Amino acid sequence: MQYSLVSSPVLGFDLVRLPAGDSAAEVLLRALDCGPREVDVLAAHHDADARARAWRSVREASRAAPQITDVLNQVAEGLAGGVFAEDVVGPRVEKGVLRVLQASTIADADALVRLVHHDVFDWTWSAPLDGGPRLRTETAGRAADVLADAAVSAYLGDRLPDGVRRLLATPYLHAARDLAPLPSVPEELGEAQSGVRAVLERLSRLDGTDRACLRAVAGTHRAGGGEWASAVHDASWAVHLSGRVRTAAVAQLLAVRAFRAGGLDASDGASGLWNVVSGVVHAEVVADMLASETREVLLRPWHAAFGGA
Repeated sequence: MQYSLVSSPVLGFDLVRLPAGDSAAEVLLRALDCGPREVDVLAAHHDADARARAWRSVREASRAAPQITDVLNQVAEGLAGGVFAEDVVGPRVEKGVLRVLQASTIADADALVRLVHHDVFDWTWSAPLDGGPRLRTETAGRAADVLADAAVSAYLGDRLPDGVRRLLATPYLHAARDLAPLPSVPEELGEAQSGVRAVLERLSRLDGTDRACLRAVAGTHRAGGGEWASAVHDASWAVHLSGRVRTAAVAQLLAVRAFRAGGLDASDGASGLWNVVSGVVHAEVVADMLASETREVLLRPWHAAFGGA
């Protein structure tokens, strides 16, 4: 599977379950904030030789990293073949699935690289008049490399040797010194997205009681059911029709950071709490366009946890 800005909640689901997923989200937010000046600064720090050395280790780590579909297919085959018929049943299956979700991702590092180069940096590509393949400048390609490498460094985390992580992240860290700080409220989140800002603020400041409430709600509402899935589909369609794909991606990545800042962890992400948060954020991105009953379905778990706050 590939990551895309259109499916940013899926990307968020992987990032909240990774140890340094919030750092990867930070890099992707920087990538989404880039313009021509930022591209020039980032490209100036590109180190092709160091990158080639680092990516040999990245390939090895990527091949070894478990993906959800592969592991769950193995479990399904075992159940079908009777391998787990006696030992893995009922709650034990659920616990096993949660362990899989905490330790695996839906896509991989290559998908993350493609996301940066082709989705986030889509504005750097141009289509020739003769209908040939899209082209871009070498500078834009180098800048995308710097961003993608830093994101992969955080994405793979301790699956990479320390030295390799430094090789991947150092060009970005050096470039960041020459760039303006990211805005606390990205310009994509305008007045229509005031609800998103309120949700992110609340999420980033959770206390123990708040976390317990959200966990209880995630356990009882089971976001992911038919009504919820239909509402998410409607919200995603509204995001597309309103041209807010990048706005929604920014909101989901900010939610990843707030999720972790609020003390929620990989287990919370795997057990359904990310679905609750992601659905609320998606609904608030298009609150001015979404049918009230659809928005209510997506906000219901949040309101149940916080009394409509």
